[in-house]
Amino acid sequence: MRSSGSIPRRKGPMSFDKGARLLSHLTALACFSALITHDQFAWAWSAAGLGLILISFYFVLTEHPVRPSPHFWRGASLLFCLIFLIDLRFAGALLAACMHFLVYLMVYRLFHLERSKDHLQLYLICFLQLLAAAGAGSGFGYALSFIFSAALLIWGLVVQHLKREEESRPAALPARSFRSVIPFSLMMSIHLLSVGALFPTLLIFFLLPRIGIGLFQGKQASQKISGFSEKVDLGSMGAVKRDLSLVMRVVPSDGTKGAAPYLRGMSFDAYNGTAWKNTLSQKAPLPRFDRTFEISPGRLAGDVFRKTIFLEPIETAVLFTVGRPAGIQGNFPSLLRDRPGTLYLPSIPIQRTEYEITATPELPSEGDREVRRIDYPPDVREHYLSAEVSPRIVALAHGIADPYPTVYQKVEAIERHLQTGYTYSLEVAPSARPPLEEFLFFQKRGYCEYYASAMVMMLRSVGIAARLVTGFLPGEWNEPGRYYLIRQSDAHAWVEVYFPGGRWLTFDPTPSAPPSGVALLNAVAAYVDWMRFKWDRYVLRYSLRDQFAILEGTRSRMGHFSEEIGDWIALMKRSVEKASLLALAAAGAVTASIILFYRWRWSGCGWYRMQGKSSKRGATVVYERMLRLLAKRGFPKRDDQTPWEFVRSIERGGRPIDAVRILTELYCEARFGGKTFTSDDVRQAEQLFVRIKSTFQSR
Repeated sequence: MRSSGSIPRRKGPMSFDKGARLLSHLTALACFSALITHDQFAWAWSAAGLGLILISFYFVLTEHPVRPSPHFWRGASLLFCLIFLIDLRFAGALLAACMHFLVYLMVYRLFHLERSKDHLQLYLICFLQLLAAAGAGSGFGYALSFIFSAALLIWGLVVQHLKREEESRPAALPARSFRSVIPFSLMMSIHLLSVGALFPTLLIFFLLPRIGIGLFQGKQASQKISGFSEKVDLGSMGAVKRDLSLVMRVVPSDGTKGAAPYLRGMSFDAYNGTAWKNTLSQKAPLPRFDRTFEISPGRLAGDVFRKTIFLEPIETAVLFTVGRPAGIQGNFPSLLRDRPGTLYLPSIPIQRTEYEITATPELPSEGDREVRRIDYPPDVREHYLSAEVSPRIVALAHGIADPYPTVYQKVEAIERHLQTGYTYSLEVAPSARPPLEEFLFFQKRGYCEYYASAMVMMLRSVGIAARLVTGFLPGEWNEPGRYYLIRQSDAHAWVEVYFPGGRWLTFDPTPSAPPSGVALLNAVAAYVDWMRFKWDRYVLRYSLRDQFAILEGTRSRMGHFSEEIGDWIALMKRSVEKASLLALAAAGAVTASIILFYRWRWSGCGWYRMQGKSSKRGATVVYERMLRLLAKRGFPKRDDQTPWEFVRSIERGGRPIDAVRILTELYCEARFGGKTFTSDDVRQAEQLFVRIKSTFQSR
């Protein structure tokens, strides 16, 4: 690729050709940004594409004409065809390989922008880039890129239509500026067109049927989170607590913040001194009635709440619950439950999982607070009372719990001892001693797993059945969206204690963590996450179920609207019956006058519409009338002819064409030269049209 020598920059208004080139480059940049928002688009392709776009920008801004070598581009095209095949072979994804090849096509066309057809080809490539990015499953960043790209594409198509007309002008005429071709009124019209195009697009989007087969949308990147497999090593949650990645959003049905329950995942019964294990993992399917999986029949007495959970893929089939769940609704074929009550999907999901839980609060009763001794069932004694710990831990537990008479008071005493006597910290030094002894007697610092494990073993040491539970804290309340935002850093472990009636109550011995210091931009971050959530929920994952819900709501509202319309019609009928004949006659006269006025205004016999419009519009109207007349007289204008080529073709027919020539000149000056079409020009054009009509009465 070669560049010519230095050429002085032209001063004055920007030329129309340069403006069209800049607009095409901006469109290419906006559509390319839609590709790079996808997390699977390689950074090398992003850097190369962005760099070449900026180089091409430089040549346009500095007005250095680029003369690409045909041999260079021919070789580059062959090379990229080979790269496409290699990319397809090793990447294993047709869409990804096509996205990469589109980058090369875009760059090639940016360096070969000469005529309007070249720009239109570039816009087609840009449009394909938007489709490819959408098919790859882009997120909220794609939404912003799409809005700018769509507006620029509309602008570009309008400008290229005008550029085609510019290319048909005689070469002897001077080049015009961008502002002279696109005045302010046209600029505002294009803006309104861009905004107006959004509404039919949204209507089509919401009406088209949804097919949830995920043809182009690949697997979402899953997050690995410790604590949700059948075995958990003590201390494995430390790294997770530092991760701010999104795990789920929890939306209360009433939209209020209220009391935030814990999100329960798995429970563990067996501890070997360094790790917890779930030995009761045998699963059975839950019964399903209509669309609801029934978890605990008869639990809907008292306060009932519903929460909708949007769970990201986290490499576990565990389904998180709140409170005492009674039923779950979700778009999954089956649901499994193990003996301790943990819920599982049939397989590990690769996309976001949405489900609604109906539950009641898990609160202690007065009887729970007064019970002094519990007769445990055999399976509870077998799995939740074994405590293989050192005598020192047993002595500590008895010293704390024995002074209290009731089971509930003993549990609270051990919980309070851990909350007040130890320090929360993610920094736990390695030690050769058993983890619980190191935590309770030496370091006296740790995080949730250490606190919960210590409390479970201390309770078992004094004869109280308990188990370790992993899940998530309620997280951060998002005020704009009215939902809870749960991150990996909200992963947590706590304790469940058995009480009569087969109920397990929640206790949390972990003291509050110190403030993270990252709340400076919480308000802005909340709005950003809310917009990202809405984009993903109602655009990327808009489903047939959502369509049915919208149609049902619309039908309900239309029913009320129909009743109101009926009342209004009845009222109008009574009013019309009381109206006088004079009022009806006046209304009819006004209506007839309006109809006659608009028929006269838009008919071909009047010049009003030409005088009331812009000069371009007026010149175009009279010129098109002349073309229709000449076509009827045997002189049709071909689409590929410029106005002056058409004049010369008539001249070769031997007809006097002075009037045609003058009228064509008036049209070209107003249409392409920016001249104002005045009232004198209107009268002159009318006289010229009459002359042309009389001259071409017959062939």
